[in-house]
Amino acid sequence: MSTETPSTGERRTERANLLEKPAAKPIFAVGSLGLTAAGAGVLFFFDPSTSTFYPPCPFHALTGGWCPGCGTTRALHELLHGDLVAAFGLNPLMVLALPLLGYSALSLVTAGPHRRPLPDVLASPLAAHLALWTILLYWVLRNVPLYPFSLLAP
Repeated sequence: MSTETPSTGERRTERANLLEKPAAKPIFAVGSLGLTAAGAGVLFFFDPSTSTFYPPCPFHALTGGWCPGCGTTRALHELLHGDLVAAFGLNPLMVLALPLLGYSALSLVTAGPHRRPLPDVLASPLAAHLALWTILLYWVLRNVPLYPFSLLAP
């Protein structure tokens, strides 16, 4: 048995090979689904508006401004209770991005060695740049204290 440690490149290759093995994807999918269900259960039963269980946003605590994620936990709580309007009022960008993130997760989970994967429209440099600039613009605009931008604050 060798006592040598693998190099960084070898470790990346080992991880990539592990994820490409047919047995790894179902385990990853089940684990991800389990964690998502557990998180959704916590969010369903513990209201972020009244519970002290959830930590405050560090950016908002330090600056008083709203980060792009401010309101996401409360919005997800509202979505789990079926109130789409309240969720949209708390974080419209997250509500609009959720279907895209869900599709991306579905395409990752359903891709297999004998199955045709869903087109991965989010895995392009253009999509990454568009997402980055959208988030940065949203961050700036939700901190402008003028109507209609003040509607973007949670």
